[in-house]
Amino acid sequence: MRLCKLSYMPKSKSDVHETPDRVYNIIKGIWGYSKEDMFDPCPVGFKQNALQLVWQELNYVNPPYTLLKEFVDDAIHQAEDYGNKTIMLLPSKTDQLFFHKLIINGYEIQWIPNRLKFKGEKWNATQPHFLVMIK
Repeated sequence: MRLCKLSYMPKSKSDVHETPDRVYNIIKGIWGYSKEDMFDPCPVGFKQNALQLVWQELNYVNPPYTLLKEFVDDAIHQAEDYGNKTIMLLPSKTDQLFFHKLIINGYEIQWIPNRLKFKGEKWNATQPHFLVMIK
């Protein structure tokens, strides 16, 4: 009989996590955009409702996890109605409707190897993440 080690899965106190620099380095390597090139409609601590704004031509969004579907829908709306491009950092929840919507629409997905460690967090993320270009 083999015993398996259980991994530690801390409970998050927030659904908002600050993007690690590693993600911006991946974006630069894949699409050639730096952090300064992109507008973030929902940075940590932002007080306006990003879902009620018209975003800019090029955006980066690391949405609150409780609003994944809403932010994906809005990024698609921003692309279709205003021609805006959005790169999103999303958790790999492949059973969720928002993920299937991205696949069905053929948006470019880039998987991030290994677990992310968000800025200011003690532990690595409990799930893998990916980047998607919505345009």
